Amino acid sequence: MNTLFKIYLSLVLVVFSFSCKENSGEETVDTEVSVFEKTALAYNLDDPMDQLLIFEKLQGDISGKKTYSYSEGRVFGIRTDRPDSLNVFGKEVFKYTGCGIKIMRQLDNGNIETKSKGWLLYQDSKTGEFLDKMTNPYTGQEVEVPAFRAGIRGGVMTPNGPVVDANFKMESTAIGAPLNLQFTEIGGRMHVTRHAFTKWFESKSQTWRTEMTLDTYDFDTAYLTDRSHTHIPSDYHWTSQTSWLSLLDMAGTPGHMIWTSSGQTFYNKSDLPETFIKATEDKQPDVFTEPLEWDKE
Repeated sequence: MNTLFKIYLSLVLVVFSFSCKENSGEETVDTEVSVFEKTALAYNLDDPMDQLLIFEKLQGDISGKKTYSYSEGRVFGIRTDRPDSLNVFGKEVFKYTGCGIKIMRQLDNGNIETKSKGWLLYQDSKTGEFLDKMTNPYTGQEVEVPAFRAGIRGGVMTPNGPVVDANFKMESTAIGAPLNLQFTEIGGRMHVTRHAFTKWFESKSQTWRTEMTLDTYDFDTAYLTDRSHTHIPSDYHWTSQTSWLSLLDMAGTPGHMIWTSSGQTFYNKSDLPETFIKATEDKQPDVFTEPLEWDKE
């Protein structure tokens, strides 16, 4: 049974007992007795270094163990110039599944270094079939949707933002600034959110792309009462507003796209859905086998 639930249950029983005594006419004594002592958090939620540790432990295991962060999502198009027709204003364009494999370690100065590889596969919005081509629901044009590989290969996270290793030009409000995590505790669960505004230069389209992202992690607050945890298991949710995906050939069309996904982090490849493993091995045959290791000194 969850520890926080036990505490809550004890509180309910004590309050119920006091209520019964009052209703039965028994005399009660008003004393300042704490019914329970809430376990103190082991982190200072306002401290940038503690925020860094929490955020990185949510994303992987800082002891160096390899993890698989898997998510499933949906992508919608929004035509801001067509509010007169809801069928045109908003459309689900496709679904997708993705995964990030990473290793992490804490450096002597407290910063966290990560090596990673990530990818996503496009899926039909109705059937879930993994796709190589799809029909753009806005234009009716058939476009290729090759499996996507992330251009960011890792980096070092500091209390003042990330130092990233990317193969493209980018700017982000997350770089050169503290994480500014927002913490909300509800019913023994902690909800952590982080947002960023980013732009990057896409070599294929030779254009700058923009993005707003909101990351949310939900987990048992009890994980924050013990700093020895090297990973904090959570339910992960991601929402992003972006320019039109360049492969849709909609440059210049008013509007944008909304991406959303939910996922979790696992320690074993076998925990990933079998259909996703098979599709990945078909479309990205080297992603599971290519080495993921630290740079040699």
